[in-house]
Amino acid sequence: MSISLKHLILHSLELAADGQIALQARSEEMLHSEQALSLIESLHLNFSGRAAKGFGYYPPENTSTFKEKLDLLLSRELDFHRFSVDSGSVLVEELKKYEFIEQGVLLLAHYEHVAGEYLLIMLLENKTSPAVDESLELTASRYLETSSIQLAARIDITDMQRNAESRRYVSYVKGRAGRKIADFFVEFLGCDDGLDVKLQNTVLMQAVDDYCQATQLDKEEKQAYKAEVKSYCEQQLKDGEEIVVGELAKALPTDDENVDFYQFAAENYPLEEQFPADRSTLKKLAKCFGQGKGVSISFEQKLLGERVFYDEASDTLTIVGIPPNLREQLKNNN
Repeated sequence: MSISLKHLILHSLELAADGQIALQARSEEMLHSEQALSLIESLHLNFSGRAAKGFGYYPPENTSTFKEKLDLLLSRELDFHRFSVDSGSVLVEELKKYEFIEQGVLLLAHYEHVAGEYLLIMLLENKTSPAVDESLELTASRYLETSSIQLAARIDITDMQRNAESRRYVSYVKGRAGRKIADFFVEFLGCDDGLDVKLQNTVLMQAVDDYCQATQLDKEEKQAYKAEVKSYCEQQLKDGEEIVVGELAKALPTDDENVDFYQFAAENYPLEEQFPADRSTLKKLAKCFGQGKGVSISFEQKLLGERVFYDEASDTLTIVGIPPNLREQLKNNN
């Protein structure tokens, strides 16, 4: 992988005698080594492959402490070690505002990849596991948990400096329950909310539906069209790439009588040129699903009008041919 490591440092967040989280800082940066480079390559891939990410940016009026430190680093008024210690102190102060306690190893890495310059910030768990030494005696082995990182952010410095209109050069891992666990980490970064990935995917799905209606596709043509969209988006997701609206439009069928999908979307919907795919939203291309008041329903769109019938006037759904396992449950609970 073409990563060039510029700076790397590890600090520790630990409980002090007073029960408060404190920063235990290294006195100097880490030496560049094969192990250090391998670690950053692994973390870069891990972060890039995460689907559940939020995005942010720093508007001109932003006055967050972290952004001030970052500006000083980039203008070379602050060296990387001082920047890392100051940033760690800002994180500790932010963490003290919350009731829960987060300990671990704070990693800050400044590196280049392809044509971009990045700053990676992660709070990693320092774990212990059983091991066997050369004498076949049990001992304890300490390691960094890098497979399921929940507190991490990456700043695309190149995009931040070159693209004043960008609202996505800060990216961060979203917690399992939305942003609740990662709130303090986002507050520490001090960025404003930027690109809404789920919203972009939802708008894209609406644009596809409306385009099918506007071009008067019949049911079979509509299903085939949505299948092409789904195939493209899922392949991008699998490859770790983003949905590119222009690229998607080129992969879709069109004719001389209608505008192509790219022009239709550009004229009618607030879509970015490209954005990450959201797996849960993509399901809407092939399925109808919903839940509420104790009822959860999901079925393939192609079954609507064949085995599943909706009466808008009475707001009822009729299913012909109930799945066998559901039928048995209904018999037993009747």
